[in-house]
Amino acid sequence: MGKAKHQELLLILGFVLAAVLMTLPAVYMYFYHDITGAPEAVNGSVDLSQADQTGGKIYLDGQWEFYWNRFIASEPEQIAGGDQPAQPDMLLQVPDSWSKYEIDGDSLPSSGFGSYKLILTGYSYARELSLYIPDFGSAYRVFVDGQLTAESGTLSKDINKIFTVPESEIYPVSLSAGKTHTVVIEVATTRFAGLYMTPVLSDYHKTIAENTVRNAIRFILFGVAIFSFLNLISMYASSIRRKQHSFWMPVMFFFILLRIMLTTEFYSIWQPILFFNISYEAINELMYFTTFALKYLLMFLVQEQCGIAFTKKEKAGFLSYYVGLYLIYLFAPQNLNNQYLAVIIPMLTYVLDIYLFIRIFRARKILNKLGMVIFWGAILVILGITLDSYYINGKIYMNSSLALLCFFTVFAFILSWVYSSRMGDLYDDFTQTSSQLELANSQIIMQKEYYESLSAQMNQIREIKHDIHHFTGVMNRLADEGNLEQLRTFLSEYSEKTITEQLPVFCRNVVANSIIGYCYLRAKKYGIPFVSRCDIDRQITLNDSDLCIVLGNALENAIDACRLMDDTKVKFISIEAETTQEKWLFKVRNSYNGILEIKDGRYVSSKGGKSHGMGIPNIERVVEQYGGVVIIEHTDEVFAFMAAVPAKMMTDINENT
Repeated sequence: MGKAKHQELLLILGFVLAAVLMTLPAVYMYFYHDITGAPEAVNGSVDLSQADQTGGKIYLDGQWEFYWNRFIASEPEQIAGGDQPAQPDMLLQVPDSWSKYEIDGDSLPSSGFGSYKLILTGYSYARELSLYIPDFGSAYRVFVDGQLTAESGTLSKDINKIFTVPESEIYPVSLSAGKTHTVVIEVATTRFAGLYMTPVLSDYHKTIAENTVRNAIRFILFGVAIFSFLNLISMYASSIRRKQHSFWMPVMFFFILLRIMLTTEFYSIWQPILFFNISYEAINELMYFTTFALKYLLMFLVQEQCGIAFTKKEKAGFLSYYVGLYLIYLFAPQNLNNQYLAVIIPMLTYVLDIYLFIRIFRARKILNKLGMVIFWGAILVILGITLDSYYINGKIYMNSSLALLCFFTVFAFILSWVYSSRMGDLYDDFTQTSSQLELANSQIIMQKEYYESLSAQMNQIREIKHDIHHFTGVMNRLADEGNLEQLRTFLSEYSEKTITEQLPVFCRNVVANSIIGYCYLRAKKYGIPFVSRCDIDRQITLNDSDLCIVLGNALENAIDACRLMDDTKVKFISIEAETTQEKWLFKVRNSYNGILEIKDGRYVSSKGGKSHGMGIPNIERVVEQYGGVVIIEHTDEVFAFMAAVPAKMMTDINENT
C-alpha cells in the first residue's frame, strides 16, 4: 500500500512539474515587463535610462519601425528631393512575424527581406558592447550607429540566394555617453518572417565568454550522449546474439542525437559535415519530423521498459495522428503556419503525452522495475522539446539553447543505464538458470551412477536367486552320497562366486543418500577410505538443490584433495550430519597435501566449470542464505569443513518459496 502511494505521488509530481515548467516560461515572458520593470520600445524608441547600466542583458522588445523590402543600413534610401531618410512602412512588434501584418491591404509573405529600426536613449556604458540575436534562424545584420556589430548567414534580395546559419558573428561597438543611438537590423528569410526572436544588448566580452562556456558545455554534453549511444549499440549487438533485442531502441537513440544536432547553434557545427551545408531554414521539416518521431517512440519506450502493453490499434491510431499533423504542417501555406499552426500543431502533439501519463498512472501498481525512472526520463524528453520549441520560436527571453541538450543527454544516460540494468538482469537470469541446469545435471549424474551400482547388485542377486535351485540340487545329491569332501569344495566355490559387496544406506533422505553414495563409490575407486555417520531425514527442510550444493561440493572437494596426495601418505574422508538443538550440523574431514588455494582471504575450490566452480564460495552463499555459518579449520594434514544452519530459518525459507 505504501509503495503504491509513493508511486502515485511521484507520477503526479512528474505531471505537475512538467506542466509548470512548460507554461512558466511563457507566462514569465507575458508578464516580463510587469515583473522586472524593464523598459519596452514604443513607437520605434526605447528609453534605457532606468535599465541596467552595467553591461547586463537588455532585451529590446516592443514596437520597432519596419521597412519592407529595403536594407536601410547597407543600402540607404533618401526621400526624393531631400536629405531625410525614407519613412517606415509601419510599426512592427518585436518579437513577432511580419506575415501577421498587411501593407496596403496585402498580407506580407513569410519569405522576403526587410529592415527594423529602433532609437536608443538614456544608455551609458564605458566598455564595448554588442547587440545581436542569439541562435536566430534567419539571416541578419545588426548595425549600431552605422557600425556592424553582428551578422549571421547570407542576406539577399533574391530569395534563392538567402542562406541561413543560426550561429552569429559578433563584433564590439562603443556607445558615446549622452547621445541617442540608432539600431538597424536587416533580415532576410525564406520562411520565418522577421524578428521572431528578441535582440539582446549586452557587454561584448561577457557575451563572448558566455558563448565560449556554452560551446564547451555543448561538446561535453554531446560527448556524454554519444558515449551513451555507443554503449547502447554495444549492448544492442549483444542482445541480438541472444535474440533479445528491440529495434526501436537504437532508432530512438538515433533520433535523440539527430534532434540534438538540429538545435540552433549546434546545427552550425554539423551543417557542413553531415547536412550537406543545407540552409538552417530548409531543415525545419526534418526538425518537425524528428520531434514527431521521438514523441511517437515514447509509446514503445513505455511499453517495453514500464511493462504497459499497447494494442496494435493504439499504435496505428497515434501513428496516423502524427502523420496527419505532419502532413498538415508540410502542405499548409507558410503564412498560415507562421500565424496559427506554429502554435496549434505543437500543442496537438501533447495528446500522446497526456495519454501515456494516464496509462502509466492507471498501471502504477504493476510497473516494471525502473519503470518510474523511465517515466521521469520521458518527462525530460517532453520538457526538452517544449523549452527548445519555445526558445527557437522566440516565445521566451531567457537563453535556453542548452535546455534540450541537457535534458536529452540526461535522458540518453538514463536510457543507457536502464537498458544496461535490463541486460544485466537478463544475464544474471541466464547465468543463474545455467548454473541451476548444471547443478541439476550433476545431481542426475550422481543419482544415475549410484543407482546403476544398486541395479548391478540387484541383477547379481537375481542371477543367484535364479540358479539357487540348481545349487541346492547338487548339494542334496552330494549329501545323499555322503561325499562330504566334494560337498565342502563345492560350497567353497559357490560362496566365492556369490559374494556381493553390499552398498550401504547412508541416510533416509533420497537425494542426500544418492550424493553420498556417489561420492563413496568415487572414493572407493581411488582407494580412499570413506566413513559416513549421517542422520538426514527424508523431509529435511533444506531444499534438494541447496542440499546438492552443500553435500556434493564439500565431498567432491575432499575427494579431489585426497587424489592430489602422494600414495605413500594416509588418505581418508569422513562425513557427519545430524539435527540437534534446532540446528542442522554438517561436517566433512579429509586428508590433504597441506597446500591450500586462498584468494582475498577466502578458501577457493580448485574445481572449474562453466559456472566457475561450485566450491566453497557457493556453499557459503547457500548456508548464509539460510542464516547459517561456515567454519573451516585445517592443520598441515587434515582439512575440516563445518556448516550449521538453523532449522527454523530453513523452514521459513522453504515456506516463503
